[in-house]
Amino acid sequence: MAPFLSIVLVCCALLSLLPGSHGFLFNSTSKKGLVIDTFKNSVQNDLGAWHGPGEKLYVRYGNWARRFVRLFPSNPDHNYHTQLSASCLNLTDYSKMYLHVAASGSHHFSISLYQNVNCDVRKPSVPLTADSIDATRYATGTHIYVPLSHFSIDLSKAHSIAFHGFYSPREVVLHKVEIIPSVPRHVRIPRKQKTGTLVFRCKRPNSFAFGVDDGDPELAREVMKIFEDEGIQVTFFVVGKGLEDKYANFTAFYKEMLQRGHQVALHSYSHPKMEGLDIASIDREILQGYRAVRDQLGVKSRYFRPPYGTIGARTRQRLAWYLKDPYIVNWSVDIEDWLWANTDEPEKQLEAFKRDVDRGGDLVVMHYLTPSTVQYFRDVIKIARNTGKRIMRVDQCLMDPDAPPLKASKSEKGQYMKDEEEGGRDEGGEEVEEIEESERDEEDEDEDESSEDDEESDEEED
Repeated sequence: MAPFLSIVLVCCALLSLLPGSHGFLFNSTSKKGLVIDTFKNSVQNDLGAWHGPGEKLYVRYGNWARRFVRLFPSNPDHNYHTQLSASCLNLTDYSKMYLHVAASGSHHFSISLYQNVNCDVRKPSVPLTADSIDATRYATGTHIYVPLSHFSIDLSKAHSIAFHGFYSPREVVLHKVEIIPSVPRHVRIPRKQKTGTLVFRCKRPNSFAFGVDDGDPELAREVMKIFEDEGIQVTFFVVGKGLEDKYANFTAFYKEMLQRGHQVALHSYSHPKMEGLDIASIDREILQGYRAVRDQLGVKSRYFRPPYGTIGARTRQRLAWYLKDPYIVNWSVDIEDWLWANTDEPEKQLEAFKRDVDRGGDLVVMHYLTPSTVQYFRDVIKIARNTGKRIMRVDQCLMDPDAPPLKASKSEKGQYMKDEEEGGRDEGGEEVEEIEESERDEEDEDEDESSEDDEESDEEED
């Protein structure tokens, strides 16, 4: 369940110490493009930055004569990253160019371009956001061409390129990753599809947010009391199917939490790894989950946390198709209850939480599935307060204008403070585009647009 970037955060710090690695904001001005990775070795790419697999993806590299990396995905969580820098690479001079990936085998995966929080190599690398495309839409034979403008991130803080969200068990062979000034004349570039906003961190300065996923209904009252005693408001990401279970009584619990000022948001209908599903199943998870929250709680939310943190281009596109300007909320602080709660070392949850907070994380994932996790809720709240940051709902920490205004709250020193008030409405009434019962007409979804560089054609690579 851990985010697939966890291995990257460690490796990028180590690679910044190696000769030739870019442990700084690299500002390139080349107009001829940029070779990023030809997979000539298993440790570094052509920029001297780290590359490698995550989430136990099995890979095999070629040799000096045949350079490639062969990926054997069996899980949508599997991923392969090639970093642009240990901190940031400024790609603004390439903004009108194209990402070119030479890849054989399956194209059933996502490609994401990640943006770093900051460009100071002395600070831990933490992703701020990323944008994704579905490789199949941009593939021409064994080549994939993507305008950099189709990645809606701050290109001055680009950090890494990820291949992930595999929805086929077929192997993928990557031969080359580069940025090129133009594409072959015969290549047609599809329209950029909306993908919502992916977040790992809060936007509001000095804010901190707890995103609490579903748990055990027998622990719900205890959780409610802890948050009430601590005087904080959080965001609950709710699985739709649980709301429809009358015996679990989740509906009554979340209705009361809404009345107490907490936010309730979406977490699918049945909690699968959605990116590995077919489109019809992805749609059902979105629609049924949305309707359950709407019908049972009266909440129309555009906030969505992907089950297990597994997210790729297709799920993002479907969310943006049905919801207006959706937020896809992952995290930068993981209590790792999924790993330690039912072990002989449940205190490791506190260590994991503090480690991520010390790295600068401020957006949490946690559950109330077991007493061995709930027993630490007050402790993690204390750790968050010790940072000096204000604890609030996710929509408030993202400075959503539709979020309710911040209310007077007790400061860490026991005095009262009042933040600036912002317009908005109470308890989860985000305005979203109403979902229709029938499927929308998507005949023109893949309508092609001409390449900006039609007149400047290159010969396609062999």
